Amino acid sequence: MINKKLARALAATAGVGLAFAGLVGFAAPAQAVDTTTSFKIHLNVPASVAADWNIWSWGDCNGANDNVIGSSTRNLGTDAAPNNVTQDWTPNFSNDDAYGSYAEFTVPCVVTAMNNVMRTTESWGGQDAADAVVDNPDTADVDETAAAKPAIAEADKPFGGDNIFPKGESWWNVNTGKREYPLKDMVDYKIHLNMSLANAQSKGWNLWTWGPYTPAQTVALSKFKVGSKFPYKGKVSATITGVPFTGSDKYGAFAVIKLPRVYVSTLGFLVKRATPTSDWDDNVKSTDFKGDNNNNVAAGTTEAWIQVGASTLSHKAPTFVGRYGATATYANGKVTVTPVRPAAASLQGALADKIVVTIKKGATSKTCTIQNAATAAAEQRWATPTSCDIDVAAGAEEATWDVFVQGSAVGVGTALIGPNRSAKVVVPAT
Repeated sequence: MINKKLARALAATAGVGLAFAGLVGFAAPAQAVDTTTSFKIHLNVPASVAADWNIWSWGDCNGANDNVIGSSTRNLGTDAAPNNVTQDWTPNFSNDDAYGSYAEFTVPCVVTAMNNVMRTTESWGGQDAADAVVDNPDTADVDETAAAKPAIAEADKPFGGDNIFPKGESWWNVNTGKREYPLKDMVDYKIHLNMSLANAQSKGWNLWTWGPYTPAQTVALSKFKVGSKFPYKGKVSATITGVPFTGSDKYGAFAVIKLPRVYVSTLGFLVKRATPTSDWDDNVKSTDFKGDNNNNVAAGTTEAWIQVGASTLSHKAPTFVGRYGATATYANGKVTVTPVRPAAASLQGALADKIVVTIKKGATSKTCTIQNAATAAAEQRWATPTSCDIDVAAGAEEATWDVFVQGSAVGVGTALIGPNRSAKVVVPAT
C-alpha cells in the first residue's frame, strides 16, 4: 500500500487552492461490495513537498480515518452481515512521476467522483506521542494494553476548501487550481539520425524507447508497412519490435514518437541495429539518451538530432563540422595520425563520421581515411575509429611531413580546411 511518512511537508504553494464549486455525492453501490473504483491523482509538486499530503474523503465506502497511519479495517456491512475491508483510507501523495507526485488507490464501491479535502498530515487536530501501555500485573483482571501513539502534527488545508476528483486518472496544477489534460496535449516527437532512410531501414535500424507512454509506440518491424512495401521485412527477425524510421529530410532519416507534452522530458531511447538473427548488436547501438546521462530530451522540445557515433544529442540541427587538429607519431614504418576535435563546444559542430588525413612532404602526399562503419556492409560499428596509419619508409635523411585533416558528416557537410597544417611528424633517417 502507499507508504506513510510522519515528517510534515509544507509546500511553497500552500494556500493556493484547488477550490471547486459544489460537491458531487457518492453513488450508492450499484454492484456487489467487492466492486471498486480506481483513482490516480497527480499534483504538479514533487513528493518531497507533497508526500505527507493526504485525501480526507467522505461517502458510503471511503470515509477517511483521523490519527491513523497506514492501513486499517472498516466494516462496510452490518453487525449481522459484516463486510470488513482493510486498506489505507487516507492515501498519501508519496509517489513520483514526470509530472510530480501522485496518489493511487481504490475505494470499495462504484462512484463517479470523490468528495474530499486535501490536508497536510494525518490528523486534523494533531496528537502528542504516547508510549505503549502494558498490562499491570497488580490488576490482572483489567487489560490496559495499548499501542504506542506517534506524534502527528495538526493539519493544514494546502489547497483551500472542498475538492472533487473524478474517478480514474486526473492531473491538477496546484498553482492555478485547475485540472490539466496532459494526455490530450500530445506531441509528435521527431528524432533525426544522419543516415539515409534507405540505409536505416535496409540495415534494420530502429529505436528502443522507454518512459511512461513509449512502450505502446513499438511495432512489429517486419510487419511495418509503407504503402504497399514492408521496408524492414527480411532485414530483421519476425518477432522484433521497435520504433521504425519512417521518413527523411536533408539531415537524414527520422522516427516519430507520440507522447504527452508533459512527459517529453521522461523520454529515453537508443538507436540500435537488428538483423534477421539478432535483435541487438552491441557494436552498432548508440548510447542511452536519457536524463541522467546529461544528454536528455529536454522539456518543451519536439525534435532531437543525433549523429552516428555521437553520445550526445542536440535540439537544433547541426549546421557545420568543426576544423580538426591532430597529433602524429612515427614508428615501425608507419605514421599514425589521431585527429583532435576542437575543445570549445561552439567550435565543434557536428561529429565527423568521416575524416580524410593527408600528409605531405614537398610534392609527395599520402592519405588515409577514418570512417564510421555503422552503415557498412560488414563489421558495422557505432563508434568511429580514433586514428589511422600511413606507410612511410624512412630514407637516408630525416624528413618532416605536414599533416592535414578534414572531417565531414552525412547530412551536415564538410569542414573547412585551413592553409596551415594540423600537425607535423618527423620520420628519422635510417
